[in-house]
Amino acid sequence: MKRTLICLTLTLLLVGSTIALAALPVPRAEARNGEFQFSVTFDNRGVDGKPAHASTAYLWIPPSAKKVRGLIVTQQNVGEQRFTENAAVREACAKNDLAIVWCHPAIDIRFEHERDEAVALLEEVLAQLGKLSGYPEIATAPWITFGHSTTATFARTLAESRPARTIAILSAKGGIMLPVTGSYPGVYSGGHFPEWRQPTHDWTKQGQSLPNLMKIREELRARWRPVSYVEEFGGGHFDYTPRYLEFLALYIDKALAARLNADGTLREIRDDEGFVVDVRPPLPTGPLTITPLASATGELRNAPWFFDRELAEAAVALWDNGEWSRKNQIVAFANLDGTPAAFAKSGIVDPVPYELAADGVTITRIETTFLDRLPDNFTQAGMRLTHATTGERTIEAVSGILAFRDGVKRIELNRGYPDTPNFIAVRHPGDAEHRPSLQPGRFVPPAFKGQAQHIVFESIGDLAPGAKTVPLRASSDAGLKVYFFVKHGPAKVVGDTLEILALPSRTRGPVPVTVVAWQLGRGGEAPVQAAPLVEQTFWIGR
Repeated sequence: MKRTLICLTLTLLLVGSTIALAALPVPRAEARNGEFQFSVTFDNRGVDGKPAHASTAYLWIPPSAKKVRGLIVTQQNVGEQRFTENAAVREACAKNDLAIVWCHPAIDIRFEHERDEAVALLEEVLAQLGKLSGYPEIATAPWITFGHSTTATFARTLAESRPARTIAILSAKGGIMLPVTGSYPGVYSGGHFPEWRQPTHDWTKQGQSLPNLMKIREELRARWRPVSYVEEFGGGHFDYTPRYLEFLALYIDKALAARLNADGTLREIRDDEGFVVDVRPPLPTGPLTITPLASATGELRNAPWFFDRELAEAAVALWDNGEWSRKNQIVAFANLDGTPAAFAKSGIVDPVPYELAADGVTITRIETTFLDRLPDNFTQAGMRLTHATTGERTIEAVSGILAFRDGVKRIELNRGYPDTPNFIAVRHPGDAEHRPSLQPGRFVPPAFKGQAQHIVFESIGDLAPGAKTVPLRASSDAGLKVYFFVKHGPAKVVGDTLEILALPSRTRGPVPVTVVAWQLGRGGEAPVQAAPLVEQTFWIGR
């Protein structure tokens, strides 16, 4: 991209999202598979104030990494699994020899009840993962903490508990909760249109201000810190668009470059480096300008901060360069007869109506619409709305078991099942008059009654090093097709074949792989219940 510098300030006329992502290469194969090669299952010891429960820490190490320089540490709430398996995020990690640790279910979703005990337990688990993987430095490597919504509290709390170990904080759609102590970097967002409790919102004013923008300016006015802030125009609490994830990937890349010294120590960010974007409450108003912090004065010094100009440009692209003065439109899920589906008390559609094919896994219909008026359970019930007449309404996965492949929507169980909540969303891009709109809904998988079924999963057997593929053979005593997913290990499922993936360069076998066989049953005249999951573990190199 060609840049024209005018003195120290650049006025950006940017629309779109491709501008600032050139620093990250197209994801290589090692970043595209979504595998976690290692896992440790442990007792959370009741550190969340609830009865003790089992949790599993999954670890991904870029296969090309000679040494792990740092970690992303996160726990499952809603968006975390999608974030940790995203190809752009993993490419940023691979570029910087950064591993990913994902705990599911969460040890403690906030790390507040018994913070010190929770942190000590996490560090104990990291040491186990380091020993298991052949990368013992994982036990002490610096980390980037990540959280979505409630787990944004975890991201902040963990950072505060180990400030000397924290590279940065990624707080996604969790509001503005800056650490009380320390001045380490962080990037924050909250969503332009948070969907929870929509019926109580004042839709005469909804979306006309960003409380999080006001909060970030107040926090930085009180005490400057290297804090970044982005908000995607028209986005919501569940919004993980490709360009938002690409921005987070770019942020990770910049944070490693700015913070991590060659010897593994962390350098402080000075209050005269980086760039700020002059975005002011109540909403971003374009064109937005980017200014070096060293030359910023007055209120401009309290503006959202970024490591460099390229990252600031990416933020401006997410802000749609401040073109936010458009009418509200509300896209929605619909019943199968086309009428708007009811919004639950929480403010989302729960459950989303759908039609299922005879195979029990293919979704044949999910209907969507626009709201022409606010529903009866909204505060301004009956208020008239307009909407765009062009542009496509699209449905996308947010979290859980609904997968979208080649235009087909299918239920596909994965390592997060059954504990990860299942959310999908309908999106419309808006037009010149109407803002973009997103609505999430809860997807409830079918629960069939009828004949019981059981799975017979043929033994795989241990594999010698260098094995490439393994056929997966399983059958149901009800005669239904059996499907598979990899729980952990250097492998992925392609149809009925298991493809063996590269191990990290310092890992020495044997390495376990656990594959799960599943069958959810069917409805109709001869209904069949879901089969109990069947796991099989084998070893590579034993």
